[in-house]
Amino acid sequence: MEPRPSSVFLNAPIPGMSLTTEPGNRPWENPPSMSTVEEALEYYANRIFKADKFVMDDLVDIIESGIPIRNLANILQTTSVMQGRHTLDVGFLVLPAIEEMLMAVADLNGVKYVTSVEEIINSQRVSRRQARLAAKEAFKTVEQLEPEMPEMPAMPMSKGLMARTSEQSPVEENNYGL
Repeated sequence: MEPRPSSVFLNAPIPGMSLTTEPGNRPWENPPSMSTVEEALEYYANRIFKADKFVMDDLVDIIESGIPIRNLANILQTTSVMQGRHTLDVGFLVLPAIEEMLMAVADLNGVKYVTSVEEIINSQRVSRRQARLAAKEAFKTVEQLEPEMPEMPAMPMSKGLMARTSEQSPVEENNYGL
């Protein structure tokens, strides 16, 4: 059963609820552990290339499943920002390098990868000419598969008090002096 809209609003956080904890208790409320791009690059290089075999296998599996490299790199940097490892601006500056590192991991393991969602969309795009040709072929196939419908017998004329006469049209204008 789907929740009613009114119950969804009642479960939402109230304004100011995020301010109910002591300042500094959340990782993003403290100074980051890495403040420069160089420190962040070293952190990601160690994390990606010098990781244990299980982490590397997981990364390769994720890349092989078709998750775009850009999305995976964005997830890694956003998670590090939430954990207080570096600031958001350092994360944006390091993002292209993380993407290159993930592509290198995929290349080292012989895995095909997708760089972005746009690449997936563009690879699936069909030209109008191809779409028209495919539609024509589909209609020809349907016409060949459908047997011809037998002609329906003529409906017998209705009889009775309220039946239309053959001279009456389905909709007649009434001129009752209005």
